[in-house]
Amino acid sequence: MHQAETVLRKLAYEMRTARMAAGLSIRDVARATGVSRAQLGRVERAQAPGVPLRTLTVVFAVLGMRLSARPYPEGTPLRDAAQVRLLTRFQVRLPGMVRLRTEVPLRLDRDLRAWDGELSVGADTCKLEAETALYDLQATDRRIALKMADDGVERLILLVADTRRNRRVLREFRGLLAARYPLTTREILGELRAGRLPLRSGVVVL
Repeated sequence: MHQAETVLRKLAYEMRTARMAAGLSIRDVARATGVSRAQLGRVERAQAPGVPLRTLTVVFAVLGMRLSARPYPEGTPLRDAAQVRLLTRFQVRLPGMVRLRTEVPLRLDRDLRAWDGELSVGADTCKLEAETALYDLQATDRRIALKMADDGVERLILLVADTRRNRRVLREFRGLLAARYPLTTREILGELRAGRLPLRSGVVVL
């Protein structure tokens, strides 16, 4: 909620500044947009938390501005039951000397992102990302690559739920996977059963 309030205050300031720069009154904007003067006043004072995005878009358009919104990775998404089950299936395959920690923060200060997991054998570690549903593998790859670069990570295990859709996506992007994640499920699980972490990145389908 704090983040939403911050965004609303910024939009309110931008709206009021743009209106005054254009020499328009609230009545002028209300007449052009069909939004009531009372509602516009509340928006400009950041006192309309439920204002529709459509209303904001229309008002900014009248003021000669285009409202744009885009999400950015920050923090860790809520882990659902399917992801917990996937991590559990993976964990039960690990021998005792291989430790799995979950929700491992990045080392950057004030970075709210976290890895889904981290495997360790002694001082050797390897990060883990778990995906239950692959909708856009290229977007997933970009997100993971950015985290790896920001955190100085050189190898990673991509854990994917064994579903018909996921296998189809993995086949479709076989070339991308071979370049970024060269090791297969069998190779990675074999290394882990031997009490070693894989030396390169790879995909595990469970």
